[in-house]
Amino acid sequence: MRGRGAGMREFGLARLLENPDVRQQLGVTADQAAKIRQQESDFRKAEIRNRADLEIKRMDLNDLLSADKPDRAAIDGKLQEISVAQLALEKSAVDYRLTMREALTPAQHQKLEQLMRQRRQPEAGRNAGPRGSRGGGRGVAPPPNAQSQTPNQ
Repeated sequence: MRGRGAGMREFGLARLLENPDVRQQLGVTADQAAKIRQQESDFRKAEIRNRADLEIKRMDLNDLLSADKPDRAAIDGKLQEISVAQLALEKSAVDYRLTMREALTPAQHQKLEQLMRQRRQPEAGRNAGPRGSRGGGRGVAPPPNAQSQTPNQ
């Protein structure tokens, strides 16, 4: 979930605020920026812990499933633990997004939206270059006679 879709603005906010020009454009105070950076750091640490806990629970489930005589009650219990851990991870991410949204005033949030729209517009123009794609021209046929021309000819 992290860094994708509509939440990108909130997840990238601390990184975006590292740029003094952006902070100035948005009117973000030094205290606001420091608080946002701390909240992102706290969230990322918790996210790492929660993901590790979830992965351990999945490993435990695999161990239970690979037993000679699998214990269905233990498997059901582990599935329940996994479900709770996944829900906690998702809730934490949603809470963080809402917290980041609340860190800005409505006017700052509006300016951020505007800034993000401006940043996306030039990106669309880069795709329409002479090579036809951002992938360095992969998948595009070479111009006619390009293969027959060598530097020595």
